Amino acid sequence: MMIRLTLAASALALAGLAIPSQAAETVGQAASSAANKTGHAVAETGREVGHTVAEGGRKTGHAVAEGGRDIGHGTAEAAREAGHGMAEVGRKTGEATKKEAHKAKAAAKPASAS
Repeated sequence: MMIRLTLAASALALAGLAIPSQAAETVGQAASSAANKTGHAVAETGREVGHTVAEGGRKTGHAVAEGGRDIGHGTAEAAREAGHGMAEVGRKTGEATKKEAHKAKAAAKPASAS
């Protein structure tokens, strides 16, 4: 009976050693699988955040460009109006100068003719 008990204990001990090594491999595989899944989830989240940030940057850039265009068009319109105003003043000044010069020339003719 003692021999059978010793054989049974030895067989049980060997079986006990085999199970933890298999369990350790399974735990390692589970850890690797979990790390892989976590890595993929982090990458997907990173992509989503990156795309959201890029979209926000694009919208901000377009808004800034639109504001810049509006300011540029407003400035051009103001400069155009100022230029037209200056041209009108120049024309009036030129006409007045020409008229006065013509008057002075006409007034000077009789004096030099005498």
